[in-house]
Amino acid sequence: MSEGRKDYQTISIEKRLQQQSKIPKEWILPKSYHGATNFMQVPSTCGILSDVECNITSNFDATALLEKLKSGEWSAEQVTTAFCKRAAIAHQLTNCLTEVFFDKAIERALELDRERQANPGRPLRPFHGLPISLKDSFQVSGYDTSTGLACFVNEPAEEDSGTAAMLLDLGAVLYCKTNLPQTIMTGDCDNNVFGRTLNPRNTALTVGGSTGGEGALLALRGSVLGVGTDIGGSIRVPSVCNGIYGFRPSVGIVPHGGVRDLTTPGTDGVRSTAGLMATSLRDINLFLKTTMQAKTWHYDSTVISVPWTNLAPKKRIRIGLVLDDEIFTPSPLVRRGLRKTAALLREIDSVEIISLTLPNVKEHYGDLIKYFALLGSENYLELFARTGEPEVPAVKAIGLLSITGTDLRGFFDLNVRRQAAARDYLRIFLDNNIDAILMPPAPHTAVPLDQWTTASYTGLWNYLDYPAVIIPWTQFASLTWLMMLAMLNTAPRMPIPDLKITKTLPYAFSWLATAMQMKH
Repeated sequence: MSEGRKDYQTISIEKRLQQQSKIPKEWILPKSYHGATNFMQVPSTCGILSDVECNITSNFDATALLEKLKSGEWSAEQVTTAFCKRAAIAHQLTNCLTEVFFDKAIERALELDRERQANPGRPLRPFHGLPISLKDSFQVSGYDTSTGLACFVNEPAEEDSGTAAMLLDLGAVLYCKTNLPQTIMTGDCDNNVFGRTLNPRNTALTVGGSTGGEGALLALRGSVLGVGTDIGGSIRVPSVCNGIYGFRPSVGIVPHGGVRDLTTPGTDGVRSTAGLMATSLRDINLFLKTTMQAKTWHYDSTVISVPWTNLAPKKRIRIGLVLDDEIFTPSPLVRRGLRKTAALLREIDSVEIISLTLPNVKEHYGDLIKYFALLGSENYLELFARTGEPEVPAVKAIGLLSITGTDLRGFFDLNVRRQAAARDYLRIFLDNNIDAILMPPAPHTAVPLDQWTTASYTGLWNYLDYPAVIIPWTQFASLTWLMMLAMLNTAPRMPIPDLKITKTLPYAFSWLATAMQMKH
């Protein structure tokens, strides 16, 4: 531990007390709510929200809320207060927030209302009065960007990250930041500063990672539009676990400048990208259209100036169907959802489905992992040592701190293989004349805590830098014991002794959300 620094436990206690003090007393839930395993009905039944606030937060996506704000039916202050209250409820149930600035958000909303009243003829900004949540790694001036590491606590940002600044200029209201895992590199959401975020549909299952706090917050509708990051599935995995929409754009579309990224500093290769999570597909379209028309290069020197275009629908769409990545065989539940989705699409005259096999996924996924730690564990170990914090279970499970680094020759070789893979996958699209690929986002749905098996289904598209979207398919409220056991064996090609059958099993696989992943 660095001389003169507090230990990580003291830092965590102080930070959590500070966080709790930001929630008004009248928004505090009775302790009786904390023992449940499913929290989905609590926000609308606990009595903290008024009927109007419950309606605002329960029944509208971002697109519809903006219509209400534009018409003047609801004020920015009214909508912001409703979502601040619901986010406070969600946090008390799932521990999904890191930085809480409800007071600043409500002041901002009141300013927007006054601005509108003072200029009745002026067009409203595109996101006027819309509350938008952010993953903790985005800087917001005056607040920590700890990324779940004790060494970064009590170091408030001096300026907004590019995306935060852009959203404010577009009229949005920022009101909270959300939890993520230690190292921002696991499929769970646990760290030594804020602790673990719970899945509101079932607390025995992972909420996903690394944008897990956003996943829980959106599932409970403490937000309807949240911005996260994705380097191997960090938006898409929690979208799967929480039954929401998640989109990973290609690098350079949404500003990423000012985001705290814990991968090897100063290197290029596979890069993290900013993306979004939402409660509807049209909100993803709205966000991208609005931001791509907002001169994003003013907020981040690395963005690509790509104009938004409204493409005319093709007379016929050809989709490649991938059932398996040839590493991990999907569970029966995932296969069932994928086949039903394909069957529904085949009923549409303008859609053609063809079977597709993806080549060399195991090799590409192996190279992706090497990109994540080009200097091995050196950076992570140095950050942990500053306050003496240990690995959390999910980090230990993936062996991140034992990865060996790559020399310069090895880095060049990685780039050569990645460029060759990009050419190969371009040929797949061209030779098969396909417009998109439909495949599972994982070999399973949400699994017990700290037991996410692989990011091979999502990470391939980070490796190739293709955009990918998660579309929730359905939920299953009850499963047989046979199905539960089958889900634990998701990879007959590879043994999975670490997926433990515990006393939580009888209820651990209820309320599962299944999803499809599409690439274009």
